[in-house]
Amino acid sequence: MTVERVEGPAGITLLRIGGEVDIVSAGPLTDAATAATVGARAVVLDLSTVTFFDSAGVRLVDRLARACDRNGAGFRVLAPTGGRARRVLDLVGMGEVLACEDLDAAVVALQ
Repeated sequence: MTVERVEGPAGITLLRIGGEVDIVSAGPLTDAATAATVGARAVVLDLSTVTFFDSAGVRLVDRLARACDRNGAGFRVLAPTGGRARRVLDLVGMGEVLACEDLDAAVVALQ
């Protein structure tokens, strides 16, 4: 599992993660995603193709949000309603604050 960094619209750094985010994968993913935020104006973490997401994924989102905050970058999570990641983020109260349905909504939220 890897983090794919893509330059998105409006100068946003888009980080794509797919597959399983669990205790085994979350550490390396967190390190790679955090490194990818350096110098970013705004970051969207795309979890739309995640097939498994647990508390390790929540920690990944929290650490990435904190890294963006330290770097002065905006942060949102692309996690559509009904997806595995969104359900967990909603359960812990992060979905309402950070999650967006699609990339367009994330761009608007970051402006």
